[in-house]
Amino acid sequence: MLSEQMEAAFNEQITAELYASNLYLAMGAYFDAQAYRGFGHWLRMQSEEERQHALRIVDIVVDRGGTVDIQAIEACGSFESPLAIFEQVVAQEQRVTQTFHVLSELAEQERDHTTLVELEWFLLEQVEEERVSRDILKKVERLQDSASGMLELDRELGGRMVAEEQEEAEPQQ
Repeated sequence: MLSEQMEAAFNEQITAELYASNLYLAMGAYFDAQAYRGFGHWLRMQSEEERQHALRIVDIVVDRGGTVDIQAIEACGSFESPLAIFEQVVAQEQRVTQTFHVLSELAEQERDHTTLVELEWFLLEQVEEERVSRDILKKVERLQDSASGMLELDRELGGRMVAEEQEEAEPQQ
């Protein structure tokens, strides 16, 4: 069983993951409207990944006998530029990483080893999320004044595959 405090913290995290999903979907729509379909595709896939994270946490709460309580998702706001968007993406991923650190600290305090094991996956996932978003931000910073450079980056980001496609594309050993 989850403690009341852990259940409440997980419910906050579910809401935060759903906010991130909505944020990335809205960002993707911004790029689609600017005819940067590759950026839009990448962000839509990121949105789906965040939704999957929320669902994974829902499963943890339910499996541990807790009650899921999803709160209202706040509005995402508007977007100014590719650079501003990816600065926001990096900041968002850093906030998410911090919240998983707080969850882990709570699990440690409560000696909830099962939750610690579950959270390990998220912490490792966040290392990748931050790295990838920082890499894209660096590319946008370098290329933002180059129409051809931004179009090439758009093409690159449009090639992102969903996790299932990546697994199918990898050679079997």
